[in-house]
Amino acid sequence: MLDVIFVFCCVMIIYPYILYPIIVKALGLIRNRQINISSHIPTITFVISAFNEEEVIEEKIRNTLALNYPKEKLEIIVVSDHSTDRTDEIVTSFAKDGVLLLSRDVRRGKTAGLNDAVDKAVGDMIVFSDADSMYEVDALKKMAGYLSGNPSVGLVTGSTHYRSKTAGKIVVTTSMYMKLESFIKRQESNLNSCVGADGAIFAVRKTLYQRLQHDEINDLVIPLNVIHQGYRVVFHPDLHCFEAPAADAMGEFKRQVRITNRTLRAIFRNAELMNIFKYPLFGFELISHKLLRFIVPFFMLVLFFVNLLLLGKETIYYVTLAAQMIVYSLSIIRYWQERRGREGKLLNIFYHFVMVNASIIGGWINFLNGNKSVMWNPQKQ
Repeated sequence: MLDVIFVFCCVMIIYPYILYPIIVKALGLIRNRQINISSHIPTITFVISAFNEEEVIEEKIRNTLALNYPKEKLEIIVVSDHSTDRTDEIVTSFAKDGVLLLSRDVRRGKTAGLNDAVDKAVGDMIVFSDADSMYEVDALKKMAGYLSGNPSVGLVTGSTHYRSKTAGKIVVTTSMYMKLESFIKRQESNLNSCVGADGAIFAVRKTLYQRLQHDEINDLVIPLNVIHQGYRVVFHPDLHCFEAPAADAMGEFKRQVRITNRTLRAIFRNAELMNIFKYPLFGFELISHKLLRFIVPFFMLVLFFVNLLLLGKETIYYVTLAAQMIVYSLSIIRYWQERRGREGKLLNIFYHFVMVNASIIGGWINFLNGNKSVMWNPQKQ
C-alpha cells in the first residue's frame, strides 16, 4: 500500500506541471479552434489600478497615451484607491490629455475600484492594467483584433515579462513558471478556453462584465464569468507587457499567499464550472490547471514521509529521498543568495517550485481560516 501511495503522489505532483501540458497540447492538435484577426477598431476604456504609485504612474500614463490606437476611440481611467502620495496629483496633470481620475475617499481594494471604473466606462471593450505594467505599442490593436474577429471570444489575455537593469542595460526575462503558464494557456485556448487571465494585461467585452464581490480576484473571476455566459477566454501569444521584478523573495511569497487564498475562494464559489458533465472541456481544464495544482504541496508532504517509511525496502527509495533533500537544499541556498543580492539562475527552477508550493500552503491556511484579502500593496523594486 505504501508503494501505491508513493507512486500516486509522484504522479499527482508532476501532473499539473508536466503531464497536463502534454495532454492539453495533444488534445489541441485534434481540436484546434482557429482565431480570426479583425481590423475593426472598437471603442476602448483603459483602466489603470493604482495605490501609491507616484514612482511609476507618469511613465504608465505616457506609455498608454503613446499606444498605437486612435485617440478618439480610447478612454483612459485611473482608479486611485485612496493613494496618500502624489499619485492623484500626477494623474490630474494629464487631464488635458483626456485622462480621467477616479479617486476613492477610503481604501476599498482593487476589485471595488474596477467595478466603479466599468460603471463610468464608455468603451465597448475594457482593458485592465496595473500602474507598473508597460505595454507594447500595438497591444490594444492586438486585443481588439482578437475580440472583433471572433464573436465567440469574450476575453483575451497576454503575458507579463520582467525587465531590470544590468550593467546599465535593460534586460528582459521571463521565469520558467511564467513560460509554463503561457504554454498551457496557449494550448487551452487552442482546445477551448484558457483558465484565468494575466491581471496586468487583459481585455473583456463590456457587455460581459459582471460586478465582482470586493474580495474576489479579478483576473480569475472575470474570465470565469465570461465562461458562465457561454463565451471563450483566449490567450494571445504575442501580447506582452513589461514590469520590474518583485522587490524581494518575501514580498513575492506574501503576494503568492494572497493570490492562492483568493483563487481558492474563486474556484469554490464557481464549483459548477468543474462539473465535467456540464462543462466537459473547461471543467477538465479548471480542475487540472488550478485545483490539482493547489493540492500539489500536500502530495509533496505525504511523499516525503511515505518515502521515509519505505527506506530499507528498495535502494530506489534512498535515491528518491536524496533527490527530494537536494531540491529543498538547493531552494534554501537560492533563497539566501537572493537575500544577499546574488545571481543564481541555475537554481531558480527548484527555488520557484518550492517557494510557490510553500505559498500555496499559506494560502490554504488563510482560506480555511476565512481570511478575505481585499487590499493590495504593490511590490516596489
